[in-house]
Amino acid sequence: MLVIINFFIDLALLRRAPQDLPPSGALLLMALAAGAMSGLLLAVTAGAGVGIGLLQSILDLALMLGALSLALRWLRRTERYLQTATALVGVDTLISLMALLPVGLARPVDADSGLLALAGLLFLMLVAWSVLATGHILRHAFSLTLVQGVAIAVGFDLLSFVVVGGVVDSAG
Repeated sequence: MLVIINFFIDLALLRRAPQDLPPSGALLLMALAAGAMSGLLLAVTAGAGVGIGLLQSILDLALMLGALSLALRWLRRTERYLQTATALVGVDTLISLMALLPVGLARPVDADSGLLALAGLLFLMLVAWSVLATGHILRHAFSLTLVQGVAIAVGFDLLSFVVVGGVVDSAG
């Protein structure tokens, strides 16, 4: 298990590529379970209820995997799905767990202490890192440049924010 965690850390640090992962459905399922739990933890830490947090986490993962599947099918590169999906979910899970700290620190009552500003800065840095790591994974999956992969990651994050936010708002 430690080998897998270290792999995702190396992947997030742009030292490994998604094709270095074994194409394993079991590994993807493990990453999805961890991803759903980390998303739920992050949502609950941010103040959402368990039901809304779980809905948000599952929708985010489903949208990511659905968009990846469509894009790889469109480009006729479906053989890259398992490794790319596992890489995206694993890195997202890792960064979501790291985001627990700044989200937990972000309390409006601490605005005068500077803690809220620190939490915001840390969270912004994690978002930037997530976009860069996702761009790195996408460049390998789609044979793009890093800049193109990052641009797609930013676009997808905006789309996901709007779609998942809209669904969660209408459900809540």
